[in-house]
Amino acid sequence: MRVVLAAMQREYTAKLADYLREEEPNWDIAAFTHESALRRELQGSGVIDLLIGQIDMLLEVASLSDRVGKIVALVEERDKNRGGKWQEVVQYQPLPAILSGIRGGLSGGNVLPDSSCQVVTLFSASGGVGKTTVALNLIRQAGERGVRTFYLNLEALNATSLLFGKGEPDSLSRLLYSLQAYPEKWGEMLKELCRHQPQLRTDYLDATDHPGERLALTSELMMTFIEGLKATGKYDLIVIDPDSGAGDWHCSLVQMSDRVIWLTADDAQLMLKTEKLLNHWHNKLGENMSKIIFALNKGNGSMVNRWNLPGGKPSATLPYIPQWKTVDQPGRLLGSPAYCGAVEQLLALLRIESSTVNTKRRREEGHGIQRSHIRGAC
Repeated sequence: MRVVLAAMQREYTAKLADYLREEEPNWDIAAFTHESALRRELQGSGVIDLLIGQIDMLLEVASLSDRVGKIVALVEERDKNRGGKWQEVVQYQPLPAILSGIRGGLSGGNVLPDSSCQVVTLFSASGGVGKTTVALNLIRQAGERGVRTFYLNLEALNATSLLFGKGEPDSLSRLLYSLQAYPEKWGEMLKELCRHQPQLRTDYLDATDHPGERLALTSELMMTFIEGLKATGKYDLIVIDPDSGAGDWHCSLVQMSDRVIWLTADDAQLMLKTEKLLNHWHNKLGENMSKIIFALNKGNGSMVNRWNLPGGKPSATLPYIPQWKTVDQPGRLLGSPAYCGAVEQLLALLRIESSTVNTKRRREEGHGIQRSHIRGAC
């Protein structure tokens, strides 16, 4: 297949071209960094099966597009206002994610790197509801079913070092920098900074000491980061644990997740905040409302307050475990039979079942029995 790659940054173009040649040996790839040279190539003889290029360069040669089979545009961020003229792939992201997007453009399908990996976000309109506790129990029980998991805490004030220990506090910032400046090295950086927690059977990143790292995270960079995780092919389930908020960043996370477990409690103020936030996001969420599972955490028998949220009642109720208020070790958050039963109900709602994965293969290829240390490599 004859492929032409066009981007103005010489180093970026060379690295992407080398990667594509390595991963797709049957592609005959020619790379260009100047519009004039690209134009001469398109005017030459022979059909070009695939043109991959930055928007500015594609516009310069738009009159010659009839000589090209497929076109994939490299963009800084996707824009619905461009009308879908070309398949768009975000250019500054891990190289496997770029290639996955290009392949999606060839097939005319979705450019998401790996549709078999499910992204589940734990969300709440206010803090203190127990998102992290639910997330860790969800991950543990999914791991017991042979599901390969990644836990991504995106709280500005991340206290998971109490549970996992203090490691590399700059993990997130280093990965985000690599994602933008050296996307070809992102996979190596992820492998270096990723940790494994054997009790929870999950991979994760160390908690940051700097709230500014998360506060500086844009919606587009967040989506690129998550797509990069999916593109590794190492995970069946990514569980995201953000802080609470009503900003565009939070709404984008809800929109891009496959499923959202929206936690609330039997508390009048929290219920009212939840209603207000849902009303605020009503137009933005639209059909995404169908992916939200509303769950009551810290339940204690029948509710005192009226349930005014969608569904008429909680889809799941998780019990209150008062002993967990002082817990500083992961294993102590996992020992309640009642809570485990409620999490099983959540897993059923998410359709995460052991029958959906090959348990033995997942454990051998994913986290592996040989990993006996919390700080094991990814």
